[in-house]
Amino acid sequence: MTIKPPSRREEYRDLAAFYDRQIAPFLRNHESKRQIAVKKSVISVAVATPIALGFGLLGPFGEANLHLAVFTAIAGVGLSSFFLNKARDQIAAGLLELVCGFLGFNYRQELSRPGFASELDRMKLFPRYNREEWEDEVIGERHGARFVLCEANLKKVTHGKNRREKTVFHGQLLVVDYPKEFLGETIIRRDAGMMNRLMKPGKDFQNVGLVSSKFEKAFEAWSTDQVEARELLDPLVLERFEELERLFDGAKFRAAFSNGKLFVVLESGDKLNMGSMFKSLEQPERVEMIMKEFDLIFDLIDVALKQVDAPLSGAVSAAAFR
Repeated sequence: MTIKPPSRREEYRDLAAFYDRQIAPFLRNHESKRQIAVKKSVISVAVATPIALGFGLLGPFGEANLHLAVFTAIAGVGLSSFFLNKARDQIAAGLLELVCGFLGFNYRQELSRPGFASELDRMKLFPRYNREEWEDEVIGERHGARFVLCEANLKKVTHGKNRREKTVFHGQLLVVDYPKEFLGETIIRRDAGMMNRLMKPGKDFQNVGLVSSKFEKAFEAWSTDQVEARELLDPLVLERFEELERLFDGAKFRAAFSNGKLFVVLESGDKLNMGSMFKSLEQPERVEMIMKEFDLIFDLIDVALKQVDAPLSGAVSAAAFR
């Protein structure tokens, strides 16, 4: 089976040979681990289901029968998910290390809170949260600029009698060295109407008037330096920001220029995912799916950085204009 590159980028020139030489043997060697995890998962549900039904329909504990039935069902599903997720994480980590190594990047599946997270909190690029998970860190260089990409899953948990857990952000974060110098801080996000007043990053920030009525309707911007902000947020850059949101299917784009870097935040959900555990690993489509995600990442960086002073046309791959 031959793997199909997602585009004609130079980075994918030797992908087919690399797949045959390293990725296919890796997937073949881990297929038995996937099968064992699936069997354990199915057995967990198969054992828990009749027990739960027994408690619910025939249990000898009166009113407690329903609670026992629900507890047993949840335990069975939880154990099933544990077996699948444990195997998936182990296989995905090895697979993504291979893919990132091929592309010249470094990959880490598990990571603690990154140093730039406090900057994103300070600039109000995240909603309020009190529980956080970080994963899938990719570090590399593109167009001479160092970048860090990772995924965040942020939740707001309320305690008390009615404990609730709500996901307030699940998506991608890109931090990349910016090729233009700037001294202040500028933040831009999609216009939120009446909610814009609550999104002001801090007392040192002032609202920035954008260059056209089109972008004024689409974006809301604040900066500590009005002149500098207008230079950073020229029509070409704003057009590229619109393209970023289209690339990631309306992912509530927001960004900031701070400390020589561009921060991009996208509520894009789970990315770099290898797919279902209920299908054989020995399928090129799994790696093709991951490569498509990297193609979007390349487009994201290209749209943000490549030929900053040039028109958008030709700056990104054809996949960007869907």
